[in-house]
Amino acid sequence: MEEIKNVVSKGTIKGKFKGFKNSYTIFEFNDGQKWRQSEVKFVNYFAVNPEVEVFQKDGKYYLQVKGLEQTVEVRRIK
Repeated sequence: MEEIKNVVSKGTIKGKFKGFKNSYTIFEFNDGQKWRQSEVKFVNYFAVNPEVEVFQKDGKYYLQVKGLEQTVEVRRIK
């Protein structure tokens, strides 16, 4: 049974996405939202304007990039 996600935002990352790098990486969406990676996780993945969603689980927010199985904890900054 697939887990139901509490999706709080959907969008497209503006420009090139190079993966999860460090806790200072900022992901800017085409609609102006900005989310910052808030955990140390290194995953190399390249995409241009990938579709993403942010979901909430256990009081934390996670970024899911379409085509990438791993997620990363994020915090909204704008």
